[in-house]
Amino acid sequence: MLMAKKSPAHMKRHALSRIFLRLFLPLLMLIVCLPEAQARPKSMEELAAIMGKLVETGVKYGAIPSLYRPRYDRVMDADLNTSAEEVVFVVMLPNGPHIYPQRFMVWHQVVNEVVDDVAYAITYCPTTGTLMAYNASMGGLNLIFDVEGRLYDGNSVLIDRNSGSLWLQETGMAFDGPLMGRGLPTVPVFWTNWGAARSVYPNAPVMGKPAGTRPYGRDPYGNYLRKGNYYDNDRLIYPVQRMDKRFQRKANMLCLEYEGYLLAIDVAYVKKKGAVNFFAGPHALLATHDPKLNVVRVFNRQIWAEPFLFISRYGKLMDLKTRSIWDPATGAAVDGNMKGASMPEYFGGYSMWFAWYSINPETLTVPGPGVVPESLLSPDAPGSDSRAAPAPGASPISTTPAGQ
Repeated sequence: MLMAKKSPAHMKRHALSRIFLRLFLPLLMLIVCLPEAQARPKSMEELAAIMGKLVETGVKYGAIPSLYRPRYDRVMDADLNTSAEEVVFVVMLPNGPHIYPQRFMVWHQVVNEVVDDVAYAITYCPTTGTLMAYNASMGGLNLIFDVEGRLYDGNSVLIDRNSGSLWLQETGMAFDGPLMGRGLPTVPVFWTNWGAARSVYPNAPVMGKPAGTRPYGRDPYGNYLRKGNYYDNDRLIYPVQRMDKRFQRKANMLCLEYEGYLLAIDVAYVKKKGAVNFFAGPHALLATHDPKLNVVRVFNRQIWAEPFLFISRYGKLMDLKTRSIWDPATGAAVDGNMKGASMPEYFGGYSMWFAWYSINPETLTVPGPGVVPESLLSPDAPGSDSRAAPAPGASPISTTPAGQ
């Protein structure tokens, strides 16, 4: 197996590993007995193979400094130098939502937080547009993460200071070191803009400008609000193992795992449609646009014994069976016969299509074969209720990767 050459960070990591094993071996034995978090790859052999596929970037360990418990501003103060269109990330921590401006995250990529003595890692990889947040506490040990410097499929490799283990930023799984094979539980995140975030969460703490001299007003990769730069062209800086042409390479996808199925949902497609009914295997799901926060949310639309169908009409979310009106932000019925009912919501992270597919080629997609056809969604058509939908399991999203 071809191995990446040893760097100072590599040697430092192994020194950290020896210290970690000596000091924390009893705690590690407790950790390995805990239930595994679901993440990819699926075997220790696949994890071990990642080391031979890492790409050197010239970025050394420490060159991209992570943040630890940063300073926060009030919304009214942050509003003074933040435009309504600016990209921000909302992270739902146990003590409430926190807002992280992308213009700060692009220079640091990891924010280490502690809430009620529990560690959380808010992570962002600009080369793949991957936003993920994790619970970084294991058996009482709070992990602190940094950017290691190398990449896997264009995605950042993280290193924890506690053990020197290496982690995939996109999946939250350790692939080298004492914690190899361990996965981190995810925390709900939303990719939105400042105008929406400040309106929905007026009391949320906003990460303030970090100390230092970095040019926080300039993004080294381009600008999400402009065309013709890295964030929307087809150019890849670093190689990936596999490609797929169903979507533009850098399409912004909402990515999640549901009942063993990996899902990639085209955010722009759902925002345009308003509501998309689909199946993941036998599971009836709904992707809908929440206009207040300007995000896509995913709900289980199995209500009672059958799946409901939903449409977005005149800016409102309506089910076709009872004509009740539902709140796309909460999945709760707010008017009609179903008032008081609610659908459970499921959360994920965000990634550019090329990066998610390369690591997860078995992913299911929206749009895709499992989407309920438009012909079944007319509110005036006879039989336009959930009974007109394909039976659960009859219209699964294909799990066969598309051709290269």
